[in-house]
Amino acid sequence: MIKKTVFLIFLILSVNVNAQDNLHKIVIKYGKHQDFHRFVFICEKPEIAYSINVNLLKDGKIKLSFISPFEIEFDGKILSAQDSIKDLKILKEDKNLIIGTSNIDRIKVSRYESPSRLVIDAYLEETALEEKTKTVSVLIDPGHGGEDYGLQGKDNNEKNMDLYISKEIASRLAQKGIKTSLTRGIDEYLSLKKRLKLENKLKPSLFLSIHLSTGDYFVIYTSPIKKNISKDDPSKVFFTEDNLVKSFTNKLKEKFSEPLYTEKLPATLLKEAYTPALMIEIPKRVLFSDKNYTNKLIDVMVQVILENFKSKIKPEKAKNE
Repeated sequence: MIKKTVFLIFLILSVNVNAQDNLHKIVIKYGKHQDFHRFVFICEKPEIAYSINVNLLKDGKIKLSFISPFEIEFDGKILSAQDSIKDLKILKEDKNLIIGTSNIDRIKVSRYESPSRLVIDAYLEETALEEKTKTVSVLIDPGHGGEDYGLQGKDNNEKNMDLYISKEIASRLAQKGIKTSLTRGIDEYLSLKKRLKLENKLKPSLFLSIHLSTGDYFVIYTSPIKKNISKDDPSKVFFTEDNLVKSFTNKLKEKFSEPLYTEKLPATLLKEAYTPALMIEIPKRVLFSDKNYTNKLIDVMVQVILENFKSKIKPEKAKNE
C-alpha cells in the first residue's frame, strides 16, 4: 500500500514537471507610437514564433493562437488569465491570447530570429483625423472644357485629361474624409468669371487648377500678389502657398524625372482667389502614356495634399490631448 502511494505521488509529480517543461514562456514588450502599437513577443525557439497564428478581429482586438500551452511575461511579471499591459486589457484562455486594442485599421506581422521573436505592428484608424479634415476642403479646377480643347493629342485632348485627373484626385481625397468639389464635373465650357465666382463662394482651404504643359515638364504657378485673402480668417490661410509649392516640388522631383519649374503668374484665378490657390501644369506625355504614369501622378498629388492637411491637424490634436 505504501509503495503504491509513493508511486502515485511520483507519477503526479512527473506529470506536473512535464507540464511545466511543455509550458512555453514568452516575454512581451510593448510600445505605443503616434500611429500604431508595437508588440514584440520574444520566444524561446524560432519554431514557436513561426507557429503563432495572428488575426485582427472585427471589434479591433488582436487574437494570437498558440499550438501548445504558454505563459506570458511582461515587465518581469507572469500575466494572469485576465490582466493588462499598461492600458490594454489581456485575456488568456486555453491556447489563445486576446489583446484588447481598439481603433485598429490593420496589422503587420513579422517574424525574426536571433532572438526568436514575433512582431505585430497594429496601425490606428484615421477616423479622428478624417473627422477633423471634414472642416477643411479642396476645390479642384479641371482646365478648359467644351469648345476649349486645350492641347490636342492623337486620340485624346487636354480638357478630357484635366477632367479625369481632377475627378480622380477629388475621389481619393473624399475617401479620406476631405470635402472636395469640382468647378466642372462634365465636359462643358466654363468662363474664368464663373470659376472665380464658385471659388470665392465656396472659400475652400485649397484651390487647385489642373492643366497640361506644352512640353514634358511640370510647372507650378502662384500669384505674385493676393488681392482678397484675409489673414484674420484662419480657414482662408489653412495652407500657405509657399509651403504647398515646396511640398509639391519636393515630392514630384522625388517621384518623376521630368524637369519642374515654379513661376509667379498674375492669373485671375490665382490673384483674385480668397483662398490659397495653385495652378499645376502636368507633362503633356499623359496624353500619350499608359494609365500607370497618370495614376502614379494622381497618387503623388493626393499624397502631397494629405500630408499638408495632416501637418496642420496633428499638432492641434496633440495640443488638445
